[in-house]
Amino acid sequence: MLEQSGTQCRLVGDVTIETVPALLKEIRPMIRSGMNVLDCSAVLHVDSSALAFFLTCKREALQHKHNLDIVKLPASLMSLASLYGINDLLVV
Repeated sequence: MLEQSGTQCRLVGDVTIETVPALLKEIRPMIRSGMNVLDCSAVLHVDSSALAFFLTCKREALQHKHNLDIVKLPASLMSLASLYGINDLLVV
């Protein structure tokens, strides 16, 4: 679930293979409208599809000529990103 407030959004719940398609459908219009901060402090569970989700969000923001800062990523996701060598792509 996504909770938007102005140009910021809070992601609540799981980011897994089961939830990513619906999350992408929900977040794309927010990114197009200028959302620039995605707060992940309320993310509960992630799997490797979360990496693709967050990278897709960052790419979409760049396509719309703005940056997207993803903050408070779960440690488990950062471990996965480090394992794949892409943590620099997620964190500012």
